[in-house]
Amino acid sequence: MKIAVIHENAETLLAEHGALLSGLASMGHEVSALAPGSGPETSTGFEALGVEYAMYPLSPRSLTPIADMGTLLHLKQILFRVRPGLVLSVGAKPVVYGSLAARLIWVGEDKRVFALVDGPGFAFAGTGFTGRLLARLAKPMYRAGFRSCDGVCFRSAGAEAFFRKLGVLDPQARTGVADQADPETLDRALLSFMGMIPTD
Repeated sequence: MKIAVIHENAETLLAEHGALLSGLASMGHEVSALAPGSGPETSTGFEALGVEYAMYPLSPRSLTPIADMGTLLHLKQILFRVRPGLVLSVGAKPVVYGSLAARLIWVGEDKRVFALVDGPGFAFAGTGFTGRLLARLAKPMYRAGFRSCDGVCFRSAGAEAFFRKLGVLDPQARTGVADQADPETLDRALLSFMGMIPTD
C-alpha cells in the first residue's frame, strides 16, 4: 500500500516518528513523508529509512489565508502524484490541510485518512481579542479537517475532551487515545487504531 505521512516539520517527524516510518517501509509499504524541511540533509534522513520525501510550504504559527491556500494546493499536488491509499496527518495544520487535501483529490477512490493530534495547538493558546479571534477562525478549519478523517487519534484524553467541548468533532466521529510515553508502544497503538496490525 502507498502511505503518506504529513507533518509540520521534517526534523521533528524524523526524530519522533522515524521508527514508525521505517517500520511501515519494512512491512512492504511505499511510504512518503510530506513536511517542510530546512536543508538537503533532511532528504538524506528519510532516504536512509527507505522513505520518499516531499517538501511543502507551511506557516505553522499563523493563520494567513493566502499562504494557507498555497499549503493546501501544494499538498493536493503531491498527494495527486503519490496517490496513497492511507494518509496520516500529524500536527495542527497538517490535520486540517493534509486531511482536506486527501479528501479533495481522487474522489471516489478507496482511501483512508487519519489524524494524530497532540493537543489544542497554537490557535487556541492566545488570550485577549486576538486570541479569541484566532480561535474563532480555527474552529471551522478543525471541523472540516476532522470531518475529512476516517479516524482521529489523540495523544491524551484531555485533548479529545477539549475538541469535543469545542464542538468541532462530530458525535459519531471515530476517535481513540494513544497516551503511551514509550515511542514503540505509541507506534503500535497508532498502527492498531488505523487497522494496520491486529489489536492487542
